[in-house]
Amino acid sequence: MPAETKSHRILRFILYLSNSNPKTREECCQFLEIKDSAFYNYCNVLRDTGFDLVQEEGKYRIDFPDEGHAVLRNILHFSEEENYLLVKIIDALDTDSASSARLRNKLVSFLNRDKAVEEYLIREKKEKALTLGEAIRNRKQALLRNYSSGNSQTVSDRLVEPFRFCDDFNLVWAFDTGLKENRQFKTSRIAEVDVTSLPWEHQRQHRAMDTDIFRNTGALDKEVVIEMDLRARNLLIEEYPLSEKYLEEKPQHRYILRVAVAKYEGPGRFCLGLSEDVEVRGDEGFGEYLKQKMNHKKPRKSS
Repeated sequence: MPAETKSHRILRFILYLSNSNPKTREECCQFLEIKDSAFYNYCNVLRDTGFDLVQEEGKYRIDFPDEGHAVLRNILHFSEEENYLLVKIIDALDTDSASSARLRNKLVSFLNRDKAVEEYLIREKKEKALTLGEAIRNRKQALLRNYSSGNSQTVSDRLVEPFRFCDDFNLVWAFDTGLKENRQFKTSRIAEVDVTSLPWEHQRQHRAMDTDIFRNTGALDKEVVIEMDLRARNLLIEEYPLSEKYLEEKPQHRYILRVAVAKYEGPGRFCLGLSEDVEVRGDEGFGEYLKQKMNHKKPRKSS
């Protein structure tokens, strides 16, 4: 096991056992995805580094017996309410950006997500999906209360006509009656859903647009061809997992991405951020888009 992975798991182990509820050996092994032998090894590491690891009735916990450990205990312990709020924050993070995705993965990795927290989130997601599904089935308009928009950076109520789910109920296509256009809404950003008595009025305008691998929506009428090295290939797959389906491996660890997209913005940000690791092969429109972006970034010459 690499040292980094072991250190990472030990930190998670400390957090897990610092919770108010003692854990069984089976629960610890399942949480850390380790074998019994590794579990006992980790227990010895904790004891050797000064942690008071207590075993009672087949369950384990880390005890903080004196006042000197109070600060550490308060840092490591998450109450059920704090757990719930943190997981809600994680669920609402905009994972379209690489930094947000990394932060989300770190929080999920180190946060002790108890079963109660999971049940809260499942129930909350289920309730929203059921209510939106009711509006879809009955062709009714729905009020999305306190929707947090990543585009407009606002929180407001939206009167919409929902008509299709996607991404395992994480997204819903709906016609926004205020903006007079079809939009994708993230269920995690909706505080509450109310089904109104108002029937659909814009059914003929309902259109669920395609979504490209960079998560942009629209007609997939543009093609980008990008050659890249192994580093860029790995970063691309980490940030946009669907891209792996469209990558072709070439000799000497080179890769070609050829894929249809709705907008140039997604692949554009990727190429501009890794300009030394990628070569743009097409299309002509994408090349022009990148030139404009690069020229726009050039500093003005002093007079």
